[in-house]
Amino acid sequence: MSNVRLLSSSDETLQLKTAVLLYESGRGSVYATTHIVEVDAEMPSRSIISAGTPMSRASLSKFAKAVEAATAYAGFVPENLLYTAPNMMAWWAPAVVRKTWFKGDDGGIGNHDGLAAHPALVFVAQPHSWHVFALRDSVRPDLSTPLFHSPHFNVSPDGRICVGNIKMPAAPSSDAIGQYEDAFYRSHFTHPNHAGAVKYRGGMRQLWLDQLENADAVAMRRALKQAKATLKTAIERIASSNRNEI
Repeated sequence: MSNVRLLSSSDETLQLKTAVLLYESGRGSVYATTHIVEVDAEMPSRSIISAGTPMSRASLSKFAKAVEAATAYAGFVPENLLYTAPNMMAWWAPAVVRKTWFKGDDGGIGNHDGLAAHPALVFVAQPHSWHVFALRDSVRPDLSTPLFHSPHFNVSPDGRICVGNIKMPAAPSSDAIGQYEDAFYRSHFTHPNHAGAVKYRGGMRQLWLDQLENADAVAMRRALKQAKATLKTAIERIASSNRNEI
């Protein structure tokens, strides 16, 4: 079991020999059985899954670790990567002034674009969702660093980004960090999902209107509102939520 080799595309011919069935309760308990796969004597082109035997906790754990090792990322780790796990990663992006686009009138600011100051951000990506939080200081955070609400449109109070029709990378890997950031910064921000995300006279709408007039990193930093979470607690919450959704 320790020499698991996963094939995604190959000319190699494979034969089904064993099946593993996983059962999960609504509370997250897992039960697994292993089954020998036999050829149907009356129809050789068909395989039959025989009666199963319970898989021990030790065997299940060993199999899971072997699969995780086979699917783990291999390569140089970029300096901005903060956390990585199967189907999940987190990284930070320094504060920056860059071209920003807005579109729509549904509580937004209409069609505007221009240079604007963005605070340092922490992104947490999963296969079908991703989150963003702000940092007060543009330095690499540690586990105890407090996070702030992202001041951006299209972000929910819990930090989840409204993806809309944005084309997401196929999988959260460090090679895709640039694609995620382009998808975020180069998107058209349409409407605020969290009106109380900032402390600024006139709210989020006025903050970005003022930024488009004058990209002011200090004003953006002062407008940030604490999210009552640290890097550690936010990642733990998102990881736990992801497990519950599987």
